[in-house]
Amino acid sequence: MRARSRYGLFLLASMLLYTGSGLQAAEPGPQVVAKIKQVDIAEQESNPPNLKVTATGEVNTGGYSKTRLVRAVYVQPPEDGIQDYFLMSVPPDGPAIQVISAVSASDTWKSYKTEAPWLKGIRVHGTGAGIVVKPLGGKAK
Repeated sequence: MRARSRYGLFLLASMLLYTGSGLQAAEPGPQVVAKIKQVDIAEQESNPPNLKVTATGEVNTGGYSKTRLVRAVYVQPPEDGIQDYFLMSVPPDGPAIQVISAVSASDTWKSYKTEAPWLKGIRVHGTGAGIVVKPLGGKAK
């Protein structure tokens, strides 16, 4: 019992020192968005053309920030010809409104035809079943 009391006092003192010292907890890092709602692909007219990919997803609270659409980098092109993306967003680090909210981000792939002649489509990942595949020039699957 005595060891338990010392441990409890140690934890309490540590918490008081931590909160009273002006130190703050590390900001949460980006997380993959839970659900992908929509993916849009548009070829931008330039020479060579660019590909603009825009993804919209759902998060479970308000307050998400710094949303980015991150393109996967491959050592070798994927066999299926589908480029993977991840919709990432930083969750709130404090209280947030409890309402399903939308987040959105875009990526412009410059000279995509030169860099990726193998490209057949785009796959944007959320967590779990939150994945949308969109073929170039086609509808989402």
